[in-house]
Amino acid sequence: MKRLPKGRALGAFLFVGAALAVFRPPPPPETIGGLAGMLAAVASGVVLPADVRWEASQGELADLVMGRWVDFLAGDTSGAPRDLWRARVRVTPEGAPLTVSDAHNLTATPLGDDHDLVVRDGHAAFATYAYGQEQSVTLLELEGDPGAPGDASLPDRAMRWGTGIQETGQSAGIGRIDVTLDPPATRIGLALGPKQLDIDLADNGGGIRHATLDYATRDLVDVSSRLHAEATRHLPKRFILWAVDTVRAVPWIGPTPIAWLEEKVFAAKDLAKRLSFEIDGGSPATLARPEDAAAASAPPPPIGTGALRDESPWPPPPVVSIWRTPAAGEGQWKEPQISWLRKPTPADAGRPPAILRSFVRPDEQRPYAEVLLVAFDMRQLDLDMEAGTEDPKPLTGGHGPGRIPRDPSVLTRVVAAFNGAFKTEHGNYGMMVHKRILLPPQPNAATVVVLADGRTAFGTWGATPEMAGLRGISEKDIASFRQNLDPLLDQGKINPMGRALWGYTLPGSGMQTQRSGVCVTSAGNILYAWGDDVSASALAKAMQMAGCSYGMHLDMNPHHTGFIFAAIDEIKGHRYRSELLTPLMDVSPDRYIEYAPKDFFYLTLHDPSPSEAGVAKWVPDPGTQPAPSWLPAVWSGQHLGQGEALTLTDVEPGRVSWRLRAGMKEPDAKTGATPSYDLAPEDARRVVLAISVGLSPEKHPRGLATNGRMVFPLRALSEPSADGARYGVLVAQADGALAILRAAELATVTPRVDLAEVPLLLDGGAMLDGSPREGQPGDRAALGMTADGRVIVAAGPASSYGPLAEALKEAGCVRAIALDRGQRTPPFLHRPGTAAPVQARYEETVLYALGEPMKPRAFRFESDPTLAEASKK
Repeated sequence: MKRLPKGRALGAFLFVGAALAVFRPPPPPETIGGLAGMLAAVASGVVLPADVRWEASQGELADLVMGRWVDFLAGDTSGAPRDLWRARVRVTPEGAPLTVSDAHNLTATPLGDDHDLVVRDGHAAFATYAYGQEQSVTLLELEGDPGAPGDASLPDRAMRWGTGIQETGQSAGIGRIDVTLDPPATRIGLALGPKQLDIDLADNGGGIRHATLDYATRDLVDVSSRLHAEATRHLPKRFILWAVDTVRAVPWIGPTPIAWLEEKVFAAKDLAKRLSFEIDGGSPATLARPEDAAAASAPPPPIGTGALRDESPWPPPPVVSIWRTPAAGEGQWKEPQISWLRKPTPADAGRPPAILRSFVRPDEQRPYAEVLLVAFDMRQLDLDMEAGTEDPKPLTGGHGPGRIPRDPSVLTRVVAAFNGAFKTEHGNYGMMVHKRILLPPQPNAATVVVLADGRTAFGTWGATPEMAGLRGISEKDIASFRQNLDPLLDQGKINPMGRALWGYTLPGSGMQTQRSGVCVTSAGNILYAWGDDVSASALAKAMQMAGCSYGMHLDMNPHHTGFIFAAIDEIKGHRYRSELLTPLMDVSPDRYIEYAPKDFFYLTLHDPSPSEAGVAKWVPDPGTQPAPSWLPAVWSGQHLGQGEALTLTDVEPGRVSWRLRAGMKEPDAKTGATPSYDLAPEDARRVVLAISVGLSPEKHPRGLATNGRMVFPLRALSEPSADGARYGVLVAQADGALAILRAAELATVTPRVDLAEVPLLLDGGAMLDGSPREGQPGDRAALGMTADGRVIVAAGPASSYGPLAEALKEAGCVRAIALDRGQRTPPFLHRPGTAAPVQARYEETVLYALGEPMKPRAFRFESDPTLAEASKK
């Protein structure tokens, strides 16, 4: 090839350069505003100059050739929530921006506004604002993720390299530490130092909180409030799962081709298994007669109402097989044979196992397909949930910790854990964990709700995302929730909404694979269901056979479903044991103990004992307990305060109902109403506690109503208090609930309502002035209620009610009354089965506690669109 002379080559070079200069767009202005415009273009949104931060220069040549990293905040539109982005910007030696490349959205939280971005020495920090409050603070380690394991295998390092490039633009990735605020704050201040991130928070009440995040330890130090720091972990994955997730994330490929391939693979495996079953001599098992199959779907009998007998349907009745010849052990409930599995305390010979397991064969086309069932007695267990390190992908703030909480009071009570729901990209189904919303609720989705009082509710979310639309559940009652798909089972009906897609499959395809689900029985217990070769309809059939009234499909496919039994003493030194439900599960036995990429549920032993604040130790009271007697509901303890020795008695909410009856020496009624002195015979046999409320004075009787009849009007409403005391009203509602009200809060007295007017000692957790004056030392008693409904009685020698009120306040009571209606009478607390049994009648007005059999604390809820609409007004 003939070479051009040197002069002509130089001319050609200059000609090409001039042409490029003519046709290339003009460079942006050499200002921060010009740079913000370039960054807005690559982010397809709005970038303000004030939200742009340069990282350290790598040198003029590197900045010109490779580009200099810049961090910035970008929103879809002006005023929209912003995400944190990172990009490379090629700049001239004079600092003029040339081009932008390698732009990556590092947060992708469309409901959370990332703000207050600070960058220094390889670190970046920002806060996330959502739902009217500051939710979290995040620290990014821009030079690479120091949490990457140094002993990772070559394939793991290769996958981490690819993930780092795809997600952050650099092979080392970016380290991330999320600091969640508990509770959230109203304002926030961040300062990056050479060794730490300083965090200052302002609360609604004007209080200031401070914390320091140490770079070296990646943990919080100098913490003045409840904050939690979690470093994001990128857990090792099987290559096939990593490849699927990576390919799905490629914009021009997406999930549809992967779903097509998965469907073909699973269909081929199912066909091969069915042919193998027939070739090996497996006979098509005979179905049971129709009447037998119908019996398999019958729910267990309703819960009884006896107080002193445990009539709860636990253990569950055997599950009737759909096959005429059941397999060995099919449908029979058995306790897991795990010697180290923790059991509830105190021990009692009559206590049944808290966890039982069985299996059924629900698929009429596949006699070999089994669904494993694990049943939980929700009188003895509590259900909770946690988010994974990767999923759900939060729309506000950081990811979840992916592990069972490290709180010793939780860790040491854990007995089991199992997988949660789908990845975020497969429906964006909602999740909230301990009041922190990761994904907002989706209308009409199947939902599991954990309430603040420890109960668990199953149901279909309403037609709007409003949390106020659940009948019988207020927004403040909801601690956590998780959603997935439509209900798999409702009111015993399989697939009530006629859904065709149960997982990412083609329309109409059931796809035989590993599937899991969770459901609630009509008796109020919870079941986990798992099969390694089942369709969604077969999983629902298994739930239906086991007596479930509502069921939700959880995760599916190998490596995503798992159930472990666990007993944890301490995480350090791996002082714990865990075991899979079945070896067929393809997950690690420590998946939810160490780290899990996806969300999960866990079960802990229910602790019915009261809080030990201000009390040496609560012990079960020796008297008769409500059913079941092996789970105490009445507790006694000693107050630790200085001065008088006070005895405290605590009654767990929901275990008793309350009634007030007039004393035989109460003054004659001036209203003409006849007071009720005696309990109904069916109530009398259920009494587990009788507490003196006192006698009213003759001249100025205090308010009293029994069985819906007003014996004396409320004195606080008719005339000023003679002794300066502030009066309260002790009310036994028609449904048996107990309340302490001010007189002005009391509505009309309806049938079966009882009340007694007594001095108010505490209101809103604060001591009240004007309580009964000090007098001679003697025995006194007071009754208080905590925010969660526990009833606590303080009694003992004192010269005033002040020490009793202080003791109840320390025990957590928010309202309290003196058990004194005006005439000083010796207080008493009588219990069946003790040296002070309950009497048939009393001279003083008496508060009775009637034992109620404990119901399992899981139930089905209904949605109510009118509640959701009312919440918007």
